[in-house]
Amino acid sequence: MLNPSMLSRLVPIVAITALMLAGCNKTPSETSKDVSQAREEARQDVSEARQDANQAGNEVEEEIVDAQQDYAETDADARAKLTEVQSEGLSKKAEADFDLAMAEAKGIEDVATKKCGVLGGVEKNACLSAAAAAYAASEAEAIAVRDAALVAAAHND
Repeated sequence: MLNPSMLSRLVPIVAITALMLAGCNKTPSETSKDVSQAREEARQDVSEARQDANQAGNEVEEEIVDAQQDYAETDADARAKLTEVQSEGLSKKAEADFDLAMAEAKGIEDVATKKCGVLGGVEKNACLSAAAAAYAASEAEAIAVRDAALVAAAHND
């Protein structure tokens, strides 16, 4: 059995250890707040990227209309200009779509990472790894789609 002197030394150590372990995890309320904030930030980032993509698309359409009008006026030179403008427009659109896809992927990753805040230990590590892997997969897909669109734009004849 433990003597009272030994017990009086052990109790503060156990209490401090318990407090330290309890401090490692966020409360569900804190995690919920973090997740809500991450969702809002992701929504804003995606909204801004979507606006940029739409603006790029609108600019491309205007340039194409101008080039088509020029084409009607001067056939050969305008056709070359139209092809060039279309290629540049497709490239701009590919980059804008890429930026949008990356903003969406980052937002999803941020929300997933914030949700991991309530977990601890191995579960938290697994949760963070899953969030990072999902982001990496989304990033790889966005890059592949962008690169394919850039190749198509370069071969626009």
